[in-house]
Amino acid sequence: MSFRWPKITVVTPTFNRVEYLEECIQSVLSQDYPNLEYIICDGGSKNTAVLDVIRKYEKHLAWWDSKPDRGHAEAIRRGFDGSTGEIMAWMCSDDFYLPGALRAVGKLFAEDPKADVVYGHSTIVDDGARLLKENRAIPYCEWGAFTTCCLYQPAAFWTRRIYDQVGGNVGGPNWENVVYEPNVELLCRFQKSKTRFVRVPVFLTAMRNHSGTVCSTQYQKVRDVSARTFRRYYPICGHPAVLPVIHFVMRFYQVAALLCQNDGPFVVRELRRKFLGAGRQKAHSSVNA
Repeated sequence: MSFRWPKITVVTPTFNRVEYLEECIQSVLSQDYPNLEYIICDGGSKNTAVLDVIRKYEKHLAWWDSKPDRGHAEAIRRGFDGSTGEIMAWMCSDDFYLPGALRAVGKLFAEDPKADVVYGHSTIVDDGARLLKENRAIPYCEWGAFTTCCLYQPAAFWTRRIYDQVGGNVGGPNWENVVYEPNVELLCRFQKSKTRFVRVPVFLTAMRNHSGTVCSTQYQKVRDVSARTFRRYYPICGHPAVLPVIHFVMRFYQVAALLCQNDGPFVVRELRRKFLGAGRQKAHSSVNA
């Protein structure tokens, strides 16, 4: 290649759950990315199977640790604080990267040095990695922070430059988001710093939908914390009618953007999937084909 592959740091936080950890680790290591720094930060798991899986791959890791923390945001921050990559991202232990993801991201950052955040398409899969839904990224809009129609955390990468510029500190300066939605708080800070978002039209990641996720077990708490975050950075959101209106308007923006980027067939498929149902397939081979 005529350019230098930037070093990408990926941090995986984990705690006690081993069901999907190895699949996550393998998805990172199998990327065959030439300049990867992979770090795993465990929250002090009592489940020894978790540590056994990590040790199985430790020779391929930059480093790993296992110590008690207050939540996954603290583990992520710990990993970033001890990292050296020019590009940063985190991948939770029940999600995974799709083939070619890191090369697509690294290539874009190498070719566009003014990019601050690069993001792409993602998928939602079930506990058996069968495709449930596609999430197609669209051109970034600031109001998209209040919905998930523009950017999906596992499929987002950013420069250390912009991360340091907004103060780092995944989880918030006072750990306001140490467990719930640290990505939302960080995204709001990015936006307030006039970050340059660049979309890569490639499926990068799969997010796993299962009964053990924080969003599933503590849905209302996640919503409440997100709403408080929005109000802190965007006081207009203090009015109870504002967020529903933003969600409504952004859905129209999403459909219009998808049609403009020639994703009309995807819109039709999603409508059919939503109202008629559709067969499931393995996410590993169903996208980027």
